[in-house]
Amino acid sequence: MPDDSRTTDELRHLMVEQLMRVMGLPDDESVAHEADRVLLALDDRLREDTAAA
Repeated sequence: MPDDSRTTDELRHLMVEQLMRVMGLPDDESVAHEADRVLLALDDRLREDTAAA
């Protein structure tokens, strides 16, 4: 899982980078799994941000 100390914007940028990797390597399961971990971390962060608002 990505480092929880990253900001929401950093997680968003990391998600974009991961999606670009998935597009470049669509058959690489390890790339897909890493993208999934980033997506889940970003989703958790966005939920936290929404709950705090």
